Amino acid sequence: MKFNLVFVIYSCILGLVVGVIASLFLIAVNAMIHLTWTTIPETVDSNWYPLWIGLMGGVWIGLFQKYVGDYPKTMHETLHEFQETGRVTYDGAVTKNFSAALIVLTCGASLGPEAALVSILGGLITWVGDRMTWTIQKKEQFLELGIGAMLATIFYAPFVGVSEAIEEGIAERRFQSKLTKALLYAITTACGILAFTLLNQLVPRTSVFGISTPQVAWTREVLYFLFPAIIIGACFGSLFLLFGRLTDSIARNYPSPLGLAISAGLLIGLFGRWSPYFLFSGEHEILAFSKEALDQSLIFLILLALGKALLTNICFSFGWRGGKIFPAIFSSTAIGFAVATLFPYTPGLLVAVAVAASCTVILKQPFVTSTLLLFLFPLQFFPFILLVALLIKQILLRIEGKGSSVDSH
Repeated sequence: MKFNLVFVIYSCILGLVVGVIASLFLIAVNAMIHLTWTTIPETVDSNWYPLWIGLMGGVWIGLFQKYVGDYPKTMHETLHEFQETGRVTYDGAVTKNFSAALIVLTCGASLGPEAALVSILGGLITWVGDRMTWTIQKKEQFLELGIGAMLATIFYAPFVGVSEAIEEGIAERRFQSKLTKALLYAITTACGILAFTLLNQLVPRTSVFGISTPQVAWTREVLYFLFPAIIIGACFGSLFLLFGRLTDSIARNYPSPLGLAISAGLLIGLFGRWSPYFLFSGEHEILAFSKEALDQSLIFLILLALGKALLTNICFSFGWRGGKIFPAIFSSTAIGFAVATLFPYTPGLLVAVAVAASCTVILKQPFVTSTLLLFLFPLQFFPFILLVALLIKQILLRIEGKGSSVDSH
């Protein structure tokens, strides 16, 4: 499609809509979380409160899965549905996605809001496209732009959409060039962040998604520990994916939505009683955690990283559906601080490269990973983050290539 004025105007409107949807959705979720986890506990003195909420949420989610369906839809499911049918279902689906996501996020699941937001956005774009008689090609273009803007908005990472546009090996034929696609992403994202920021001024957020690292004091010794940090981060990312395959296998062999959801709720409650850091996606908790992480024991940081990764995949596989990106960043940060505790030389840099390696293994997109982490760490760490992400991607490609060669023989 030509880069014309009408398409630019539509992109601006799409960005504004994305910002409004994301803001209103998160305002509703945060209000419910505050009611459930702050207001009510003030009147109920019980150490077992997280367990009751987890079990109650498990019952609700299980019944929802059994009698309504698998909601909220994941980002993969939304994209797959569009690729197969040229549309995203919106008749009743938007309400179902919103309701299921509200229960999942309110009851403490270690999952993020991006899956529900993308499914809601996809339904709304299809609804608008039907009424404006858009072609399937135009709907798909707007869906891609909307998803990029949505991710950039909720992760406070304005270059995520642009990075997706220039990501190695994913040049899109539907756009005339990567540059055109990047410009459209930039326009849509800018409008989305503007609308999101303005609406959030009405209901200020309690914390900002960010990581507090120790004051940067460069030391020569850190060079000896960069590669161990990268290796540990990459291994943790692989373990995160392994947990996902394991929990998926368990869920397939135990096809009871109610039983699975209650089991996940029980674990959410037990983990949450041990430490509140296991609850929720980690978006609001990561800043406070990073300020005190180096004061924690090595064992606690390792267990937190492993527990958060495992609980995230249990929630997702057992019917508490949502996004894994926020929890993946949080758990990777915990393992990064474990590395920094072990090797206390320029600890902020060691955390940054460990997180970059882990998240690249999980997301498999080096530029997207780098831009997600751009504003989470000091700017002087960004070249290291980008180089590590690119290095891990090349290693993954080589491993996949060797695997393909073995399979062919």
